[in-house]
Amino acid sequence: MRFWHKILLAVLVLFIAALDVSVVMVMKKSWQLNMASESKRAASEQLLITNNIYENLDSIRARGVSLTPALLVSVAKSYGEHYRKQGIELELRDDGLLLYPGEKEQHAAQEEHIMTLAMPLPAPYQHLELVYKRDISGLYAQQEELNRFFVMINWIVGPLLVGLLYLLIRHLTKPLKLLSETTKTIAEGDYSNRVELNSRDEFGELAVNFNRMASVIEQRITDLAGMAEDKQRMVDNLAHELRTPLTSMQGFAELLTTANIDQEDQVKAGHYILSETVRLKNLAFKLLDLSVLRHQPLMLAEVDVASLFDTVAQTEQQRVTDNGLLLELNSSIPAVWGDADLLAALLVNLIENAIPVSRPGHTIRVLAYQQDGAGVLEVQDSGSGLTEEQSRRAFEPFYRADPSRSRSYGHAGLGLSLCRQIAEAHQARIELLSAPGEGTSIRLFLSSTV
Repeated sequence: MRFWHKILLAVLVLFIAALDVSVVMVMKKSWQLNMASESKRAASEQLLITNNIYENLDSIRARGVSLTPALLVSVAKSYGEHYRKQGIELELRDDGLLLYPGEKEQHAAQEEHIMTLAMPLPAPYQHLELVYKRDISGLYAQQEELNRFFVMINWIVGPLLVGLLYLLIRHLTKPLKLLSETTKTIAEGDYSNRVELNSRDEFGELAVNFNRMASVIEQRITDLAGMAEDKQRMVDNLAHELRTPLTSMQGFAELLTTANIDQEDQVKAGHYILSETVRLKNLAFKLLDLSVLRHQPLMLAEVDVASLFDTVAQTEQQRVTDNGLLLELNSSIPAVWGDADLLAALLVNLIENAIPVSRPGHTIRVLAYQQDGAGVLEVQDSGSGLTEEQSRRAFEPFYRADPSRSRSYGHAGLGLSLCRQIAEAHQARIELLSAPGEGTSIRLFLSSTV
């Protein structure tokens, strides 16, 4: 049974039951009030008739006339005929013996529709009893008419109530139908669907919270899909990166095990195995650095820029010089806020990325300055630059704009990905500016301590 069916049935049963009970109670109370009114009226009329008969008998007795049974019947008859026109029957009994009316004069009536009251006359006529009978068939007929009207109202109100409740409940439960349809589409994989409900009641709040939940779920699913894709791409790239050097190392190792090779070939094979081993070691260290940055929070502190540049120069100056390049370090701010080791690793990676794309005699510039309230670390080269597509994918793991050149320098395409991880760990923004033939500039925007 549907939810709105249950509501309709429950409300209909409760409403009709409450209506019937209320009407029955009102009708019962009305009947009691009517009967009390009739009883009060009958008692008043009986008392009036009794007093009139008493006064009449006193008057007769005062004239010295004896109160014979025939006289008592005559008095009672005069009152009985008068009140019979008003629907009232009178009986007069003397010590329980019926004097008036006679057996032949009694009128047949349904006893259940007759209100009967008996009262003795005041002394000295207490042996006489006046019985008052009033026909209340009209009151019963009125009550039966009310009962028939109540049944008719039930037959009319019932179907009308069902129709109105159906329309009302269907309108009130429409938001539940929308929610159900939306949840069904989301369960089928369409996370973009939302509940379109403009209401300020509880259903409106539920729709808002539901849409917010759906948005969060959609974002999480998108993130998970992106992470799965990134992980698969990383695995594919890693497998590709490992396949070539391992195959070459295997070939040269087999060459070394051959007895009939000269010393020059042995040295050549040894040098290649060594270079590939170093490249694989660097690849492993880069992957380890990426993993550590994802799971280890940073303890940020004030980093002296001059000391940072000295560390970078000691690490990279010889490599820059060996490639016929110049290294220029220039700072206009004293310090930035961050982790000194990670910032040094970032600058080293950027310089190593700039070396293979720079022509001999050119300069690699490392700058530190303030811009819009932020401390900026920047590395510039004057190489061949990157296209828009290359710039967009530059921070992806294992991506290399020039695979042949990067491979010759032992690069696995993880440098810029590591730099992005370092920026995220600092909650900083990293920006790449490049154009074909105009070189590349990479900037990291940090909090300045100045």
